[in-house]
Amino acid sequence: MVGLEFWVRFRRPVFADETVRLEWLVVKVTPNAKLQGEVVELRGRILGEDGVTALGAKGRVLVTERL
Repeated sequence: MVGLEFWVRFRRPVFADETVRLEWLVVKVTPNAKLQGEVVELRGRILGEDGVTALGAKGRVLVTERL
């Protein structure tokens, strides 16, 4: 897997001693013959202990058998 593009938005501080939950959702998978793999679009977030979103993210990765 190779990261192609990521976007991150901090919505509130995340403290070093805070327990957080990280979530990723696969939004779309597109085959790409030129890159010999699939481009996967992701949306993610980090939730704080209070369940409030602390960080929002979007990304694209290339998933392939060989690099």
